[in-house]
Amino acid sequence: AATTAAPSDAATTQSSGGGSVPVLGKMVREFAKGQTCNVDEASTVIGSTSLPDLEACAEECLFDNGCRFADYTAATGMCRSLSGCSAQTASSDEADVILTKIDQPSFNSPQWMMTCPVPVMTTECMSEADYDLAIQSVKDLFTGLPTHCDAADCPEADLGGCILRMAGHDFMDFSGGSGGADGCTDMDDGDNAGLPECLYRGEFNGQISVDDAYVQFCHKISLADFIVIAAEAVMSHLATENLKPSWESGFKEQFRYGRTTAFEGCEYSVGLLPNPANSCDDVQRVFVDNMGLSWGEAAALMGVHSLGRAAIENSGYDGWWSGPVMSKTFNNNYFISFFSKGWCPERNVNGCSDDDEAAGLCAKKNQWQLCDPDRDSPERSHEMMLDSDLCLAYTDGQGELLQAASDDCCAWQDTINEDFSMEAMLAQDDDMLCGVKCGTVLPNGRTLECHRYKHFGQGGMEAQLCCALETERTDCGTPGHGKVRTGGPAVHEAKSFADDESVWQSEFLKAWQIATGNGFPNLQALQPSCEA
Repeated sequence: AATTAAPSDAATTQSSGGGSVPVLGKMVREFAKGQTCNVDEASTVIGSTSLPDLEACAEECLFDNGCRFADYTAATGMCRSLSGCSAQTASSDEADVILTKIDQPSFNSPQWMMTCPVPVMTTECMSEADYDLAIQSVKDLFTGLPTHCDAADCPEADLGGCILRMAGHDFMDFSGGSGGADGCTDMDDGDNAGLPECLYRGEFNGQISVDDAYVQFCHKISLADFIVIAAEAVMSHLATENLKPSWESGFKEQFRYGRTTAFEGCEYSVGLLPNPANSCDDVQRVFVDNMGLSWGEAAALMGVHSLGRAAIENSGYDGWWSGPVMSKTFNNNYFISFFSKGWCPERNVNGCSDDDEAAGLCAKKNQWQLCDPDRDSPERSHEMMLDSDLCLAYTDGQGELLQAASDDCCAWQDTINEDFSMEAMLAQDDDMLCGVKCGTVLPNGRTLECHRYKHFGQGGMEAQLCCALETERTDCGTPGHGKVRTGGPAVHEAKSFADDESVWQSEFLKAWQIATGNGFPNLQALQPSCEA
């Protein structure tokens, strides 16, 4: 039975049985736990009838303008439609579920868009088996996806990156005790462009969406919980092969259920997401001040950028954080790229004209692009970093906030500083420095001899290599070289993540638990069983 109306149809008429009646809202379920709706002066029974299932009961109320609540008793098949409901302990004929009609919210929240007939708002119980099945349902979305990955097309990276972005946009609106991973964000907000495709419309011409998996569990797992589960499934599925078991066990051991999906009243979320152009000022506001993370935990969490890419049509930015092929693997290559490649400003990547910007029609988007001579090769184009990425490790040439819009410096790291050794991280990336393998004889006849500590001639050659396409620029601030021997607020943590993927994994798991638990102090560990 068709039990819900699409948001665009919420005020139209649809046929139900004998005629056309207005469709108002959507039905959501609360576990009654032996309660039923109390009938008093404020509540009257509009109708009482025997129906075959809960979905039919929901439809009965949904198509009745006067109905605001319904309770359903499976043992008798009895469905009561009511104008109001104050739940009370039932003395007989205990209802299994109380249904509540919710009017269309002022904006399109994720729950409103899902196709679940009668979703539950709060997960009452989740067993270890429930979690495993939900995880597998999301991993199954990748079955049959093409595994190829190049600069133009990488389906696994696109789907995985979109699901992670959805989870991040959900929990990054936590502020002052409100928001967090509650499944509520305005899907019409420009900051969320591209998310409807993987959440409910379907990626790849409408073929695959989170909704395909969620509908199997929406009768017992809230959407707020499921979005967190979906992200964990993506990360463990696309992780480095040798670390997959530890990601899977780490996520499962610390997962807590019981998040309530916020269906409406989530206007507070607008404007709370970080603006990459504000660089580390917004990293501090959102991750450190609002979400309560340390700078190291904030940097670790930013490692989700190892998956997927930015697209002009979604965010105005353009490119891959870790290169096309690497961007379908959840690993620490994002941090390795901070230091093993040279980065220079790339301005107005979205082509916003001065007139359009002045009229408020667009804002110029500025980012960081590769500076080495190999940056336009098919294997690497188009790699980029945002201000809010590189600012974790670099400052500008004067030790101030790094911003591509105004800074004319090259962000790079030499290998001659023993106190900032690059050996461990480069070894994980085939000993590549700025697109060239260490030991290679360069066109000028000199050999790229990496890790020759305090060999300043070698350092100068590395500078010419890493900043080859922007030779007039000065060095950005980093601990290893340049006028400013400092760096961004998480430079040493980022280096430790680049050196050792397991160090990043440990810090990420801590940060993930904080980020997905904010606003929900009473979450519960997975149960051995949910059988009564």
